[in-house]
Amino acid sequence: MIPPSPPDLDNFLDAEETELNSETARYLAHIESKLYADIQARKRIDAGLLFLACQFSSCSLSWLLFHLQISLSIIQVFSACLSLLPGLIDFGDSFRFSITSESWQFDLGQKPLIGIIKIAIGGVVSAQGTAKITKEVFTTQENIQNTYKQIRSREGYGFQMPSVGLSLLIALLAVATVGLFKKVQNTGETNEEV
Repeated sequence: MIPPSPPDLDNFLDAEETELNSETARYLAHIESKLYADIQARKRIDAGLLFLACQFSSCSLSWLLFHLQISLSIIQVFSACLSLLPGLIDFGDSFRFSITSESWQFDLGQKPLIGIIKIAIGGVVSAQGTAKITKEVFTTQENIQNTYKQIRSREGYGFQMPSVGLSLLIALLAVATVGLFKKVQNTGETNEEV
C-alpha cells in the first residue's frame, strides 16, 4: 500500500503549477511552434513526393497497360486518375462548403492555386504520357483500314496466283493437250504415208 503524500508536498506542487517561470513558458511555446513548423514541412515534403510519384507512375502505367494490350480508353482513364490524384487531394482538402437555413458559404481555402496548378500539371502529364500511344493506335487503325480498302478494291480484278496443286494440274493438262495434239498429228501423217 502506498503511504499518503505529505500535505506540504501537495501545496508545493500546486504553487509550482500556478507560478510557471516565464522562461519555461517561452521555451515551451518555442518547442510547440517548432514542432508545428516541422509537421507542416513534413506535410509539404510528403505532398511533393506523392505528386512526383504519381506523375512518373502515370506515364509508366500507361506504357504498361499499352504493352498488356488494354483498350486505349482504359489506359487514358487510369493514367488521368493517377496523375490528377495529388491535385484533387490538395484541392479537396482546401475546399469548404457549408449551408445553413439562412445562407450558404463557399470557401476555397488558403492556397487554392496550388491545387489548381497540380491539377493542370497532372492533366498535361497525363495527356503527354498517352499522346504517343494514342497516335500509334490511331495510325495503326488507319493503316489497317487502308489495307482493307486496297484488298477490297483489288478483289476480283487482279490476277491472283493459283494454289500449287491447281498449278500442277494446269501444267499436266497442258502437257497432256500438247501430247494429244502431237499424237493426232503423228497419226494423221502416218495415214497419209500408207
